[in-house]
Amino acid sequence: MAEGRDAGSTQGEPSAPATDMYPRKILEYMEGFLISKTVFTSCELGVFDVLLAAERPLSAEEISQAVGASLDGMQRLLAACTGLQLLNTHWDNRQVFYSNTEQSRIFLTRSSPLSLYQSIQYSSRTIYLCWHYLTDAVREGRNQYEKAFGVSSKDLFQALYR
Repeated sequence: MAEGRDAGSTQGEPSAPATDMYPRKILEYMEGFLISKTVFTSCELGVFDVLLAAERPLSAEEISQAVGASLDGMQRLLAACTGLQLLNTHWDNRQVFYSNTEQSRIFLTRSSPLSLYQSIQYSSRTIYLCWHYLTDAVREGRNQYEKAFGVSSKDLFQALYR
């Protein structure tokens, strides 16, 4: 029987005991929205735009003041953006300063000709919200615009472009 199995087959017994496996890919899928929401929030607050306009690295305190956010929240957001390689860090007198990476400067600032800012805002404010109701959509077999936006799907684009 075992001879008939294809080496790449996903059927049958796993090749390694389940206790030896680590669900890396599943965890990446499960937590992927955290990355998206970090990018969405950073753009919405204007973090990358503030850094572009400053033309020098800024401290978390300077950035939080410029965008009207709490210092603690901004420090956490900047740390996440640094981990995602969206920001560079610079150290001076034991204080960290932040600047845009080339990718952030080109794609995440509003003034760049190659900016993805509008697309990011659409994803954050529309698509992300719609996907929140995916389970209901599958159960009911219909769109969930009314739950997501408080309007029927007939009036959706009117509401979105208000």
